Amino acid sequence: MTDPDIQTLLDQQAIHDLVVRLTRAQDRCDRELLLSCYHPDARDEHGPFKGSPTEFADWVFPHIRRMRFIQHRVSNVLIEVRGDVAYGESYAFEEGETLDGSKVTGCGRYIDRFERRNGEWRIALRRVILEGVAPGFDASDFFPSLQSREDISYERD
Repeated sequence: MTDPDIQTLLDQQAIHDLVVRLTRAQDRCDRELLLSCYHPDARDEHGPFKGSPTEFADWVFPHIRRMRFIQHRVSNVLIEVRGDVAYGESYAFEEGETLDGSKVTGCGRYIDRFERRNGEWRIALRRVILEGVAPGFDASDFFPSLQSREDISYERD
């Protein structure tokens, strides 16, 4: 048994590692690693895509494979632990290059609901806010970024 404050720190670190592991899974097109970051019944709402982790892998990897390289970077990872449920907001920056040499950049935030089941933290719900994109990119299917408490990052179940 550990002190509650120490347990919170351990939980936050485990969740932070999970968020970073998911970026690695995407950039390396590692399906097994990506699926290990989500609970099987999780949902990802990633702009025009909305569905299960398996469906997300099927949707995202063909896009990534059209890239010469891509890097998803996360920062400002804020994690609020409430027992076996946690809420996270991570700032994200994406940079890459397509096979034809075009540069791709974007920034936004990942809004996550994590659950600890059988002692393991995984994503139960991921929603993506797109804040900065290349001209001509249609971001209308993504959650809006709001500079108020109406932003989805404040939502709790």
